[in-house]
Amino acid sequence: MKPDRHPLVDDQAARLFAHDEAVEQAKNLAFRLLAARPRSRGEVIRRLRKRLFSPQAIEGAVGALERLGLLDDRAFARKWVEHRQTARPTGRQGLERELRDRWVAPDVVAEILDEMLADRDPEAEALDLLRTRVVRYRGLEREKALGRMYGLLSRRGFNAEVARAAARRMWQEMEDTRRQED
Repeated sequence: MKPDRHPLVDDQAARLFAHDEAVEQAKNLAFRLLAARPRSRGEVIRRLRKRLFSPQAIEGAVGALERLGLLDDRAFARKWVEHRQTARPTGRQGLERELRDRWVAPDVVAEILDEMLADRDPEAEALDLLRTRVVRYRGLEREKALGRMYGLLSRRGFNAEVARAAARRMWQEMEDTRRQED
């Protein structure tokens, strides 16, 4: 004969079991999200909230992922900046916007960008980007070409001063090349 259990004990056990199950489900979803591509802590939390997991389940899953080293905003931000600088050169403002859009904490964004962009010359990077697209600007009037160059660099997150200087230098290079060809 089984001893009678107190209803409160059964209720607590059921809640603990449900909590553990919810944490496991949240972890499984988070693992699938991270398998698709690296994500920030904020992105994972948003996706888990969207799936209506409880705050406790989300915190349990995120905590477990952080302890395993699978969720690290600093590493995510470093990787993001490295990739963007090689695949699609972007200025500091653009990188800040992209990382903010991926829910990386502002202090982490500032720290990583300060660290990784300290020895870079944004004007040289902007000019390199324009050189890859110089064909698009040949044959255009000066103001139209400068406007398009400036627009590209602005969309890519280069600040106004850098974009203006790089566009002017690119125009000057184009003019020098045209004069040599004549």
